[in-house]
Amino acid sequence: MDTIGERIRARRKALSITQQGLAEAFGISRVSVTLWENNSTSPERDKISRLAEILEADPEWLLTGQGTPPEEPPQAYRMRMVRERVRPSTPKPKPNASFPPRWQAFPADVRIPLRGHIAAGANGRFILNGQDIAHVFCPPGLEGVEGAYAVQIEGTSGEPRFYQGETAWVNPHTKVRQGDDVIVQILGDDDDDEVSSYLKRFVSRSGDVLRLYQYNPGKGESHELEFPADKVFSVHKVVFHAML
Repeated sequence: MDTIGERIRARRKALSITQQGLAEAFGISRVSVTLWENNSTSPERDKISRLAEILEADPEWLLTGQGTPPEEPPQAYRMRMVRERVRPSTPKPKPNASFPPRWQAFPADVRIPLRGHIAAGANGRFILNGQDIAHVFCPPGLEGVEGAYAVQIEGTSGEPRFYQGETAWVNPHTKVRQGDDVIVQILGDDDDDEVSSYLKRFVSRSGDVLRLYQYNPGKGESHELEFPADKVFSVHKVVFHAML
């Protein structure tokens, strides 16, 4: 287990705790746990002690993989601890949180993080890996915007609007309207599924479904994409794109 996300997932499963159960015990959303376990984000250092207490693990082991590995508890003890730890289920918060969840201030001369990602499938799907691979210039309108970020475009599904190798800059706070280009993140069906991302044109969003349009679908793919509204984690507007 090389990463903190892998250790959190392994320890949670050893204790028979669901992602929702861990989220409720820690007082956060299930989405945050998913992003931790996918190594898209990491728990803040000042929260590690509380997380280690819930997962019955050495904080140093949880954070770095060093220290004392946790012991596997007997099944009866494990189930009792789960019942005592996890509060009754509460309604899930409405998604569409900002990405990345942690805020950081950028100096006024203005560089914005370029988020690393992995090309992962059909319809231009990609996975943001939570790493900053570079810093790029800050276009007008994004100066001082908390959480602003950029991604590099891969593939041809966005042509002729977007071309491979271009950079797209994102404002996670701007209201999205029909016809805007957006980066959308979609939750998987299971706890262990990675959060998928798409760069598409926004069509509409209702209480049931999010509709997107892709300019240049591949063979066997459609211009129209639909996702259940309850799987939508975030919809962020692309405000600028260019070839650097």
